[in-house]
Amino acid sequence: MKSIVIFYDDKNSKYKDEKIFNGKSSVELTKELFLNNDFSKSLQKIQESDIFTIKNCQNLLELFTQMNEITEKTKANFVIFSYNDLPFLNANLTKELIEYHINYKAEYTFADGFAYGFSPEIIDCGTLRILQELSKTTENDFCQKELNRESLFELIKKDINSYEVETVLAEEDWRLLRFAFHCGKKDNFLQCKNLFEKLNVSTEKLQTGDVEAFTKVASQTIDCLKTVPGFYNIQITNKINFESLYSPYTKSFVAENVKKSEKSLENFEEFSKLISKISEFSENAVINLSCWGESLLNPNLLKMIECILSYSGLSVFLETDGTLVTDDFCNELAKIVQSSPNKTNGFEKLMISVSVDAFTSQTYKTIHPDCSENAFEKSVEAVKKLCAVLPNSVYPQFVRMNQNEEELEPFFRYWNEKSNASNGNLIIQKYDDFAGLLPPCKPADLSPLERNVCWHLRRDFIILLNGDVPSCKTCLFGQINGNVFESSLEEIWQKNNQLIEEQIKNKYNQRCGKCDEYYTFNF
Repeated sequence: MKSIVIFYDDKNSKYKDEKIFNGKSSVELTKELFLNNDFSKSLQKIQESDIFTIKNCQNLLELFTQMNEITEKTKANFVIFSYNDLPFLNANLTKELIEYHINYKAEYTFADGFAYGFSPEIIDCGTLRILQELSKTTENDFCQKELNRESLFELIKKDINSYEVETVLAEEDWRLLRFAFHCGKKDNFLQCKNLFEKLNVSTEKLQTGDVEAFTKVASQTIDCLKTVPGFYNIQITNKINFESLYSPYTKSFVAENVKKSEKSLENFEEFSKLISKISEFSENAVINLSCWGESLLNPNLLKMIECILSYSGLSVFLETDGTLVTDDFCNELAKIVQSSPNKTNGFEKLMISVSVDAFTSQTYKTIHPDCSENAFEKSVEAVKKLCAVLPNSVYPQFVRMNQNEEELEPFFRYWNEKSNASNGNLIIQKYDDFAGLLPPCKPADLSPLERNVCWHLRRDFIILLNGDVPSCKTCLFGQINGNVFESSLEEIWQKNNQLIEEQIKNKYNQRCGKCDEYYTFNF
């Protein structure tokens, strides 16, 4: 039986050639793995001539086409498929996958429950030909999407019962940690680098060690849990159109607690300087506009969005109540999006959430007591206007509370329909009482049985209008770690390390102990 190895060489994989693994790069390590190991008595030993690299595929259809051309020439029975920037690709786990694939005559075999980066995917050559044909017909829309690391499995999963699929299961489900040990992006590269330094092992041990033990070490290492921010929530205005029951933000609260500053992120020049710093520090991130304020009340909003989107690694998440959305705004926004470069961060250029929060105007008025009479109708109309020029980028949002729980089902049924303006896109957001600051209005407790280290401490960076950076959004305008006008982003980012160290040991301060936002995740 003959197998071949096909690597995908991602052009956006920025750190794949960095020689930081005992003088070797991730590309060198992944290739050596297959040349230095025997994987099965049923297989011919893999030679240099059995290893192929594919690059510059726009989508799955192009990938399948090139893979099938290779398999036809080599007369292979199955393909071992992997990206070529995985320094922790494991020989023992790969052997187990191959044995499963051969013994159970599988068409597709993968490892489940492990962190990404430890294992390849195994696919039968006959199945590859079927998938190529399938990608030309019924799955054409999906297969024309930009290729990513999950694309092959996502296609199989669409009709998984049609294939003979085998799985090697991890003893513990590590997926909740969202580790991805590859060298494609800065945050993932830093995870690999920091874990390798923590393990302090030879490259041989790196490829043959216990992957679950490695992951356990990563789960208890700050520099693996927290690399660079992936989500920046920036306040670009302190003005709002009306109050909301689920928001602790009030003019009196702000007046009493926020210090004045000569510099403000309401100013486009200061904002653009900050975005440049963010791009340099994180490289890939989502920028949320606007924390504690109605984004459309900033007259520079369109310029700010254009500034963010000029960086290929940055996307925009825009929050609005929708009442100020006009046709002109939508058209200008669409022009900016269309002229901006494609993204390398794995997200859409622009995502917009509109706070609809209800199915009827009466309930909307309950959630937003001082809103105008037609505010609900305007928010619904805003979704339609935005979707007309930015399809699949707009999400009507519903903050689930006791006050609107009865309208959750009709809201979901209406907006979930593909025939509606949002094309089935929507967001159901949990209610946050801000560690007991707001009344308990949560209709259901969705928190896990065991706490994890807070995602927001690990990934989020909150920046107030005056440049202050609180530890997290729940801190509101207190517990300031620094100011972006006075300190570097990296210096401020390290200030939360002590909190993370405590949470690794299951210790929580008074605020964190009362907060249940730790398991929610922003991008």
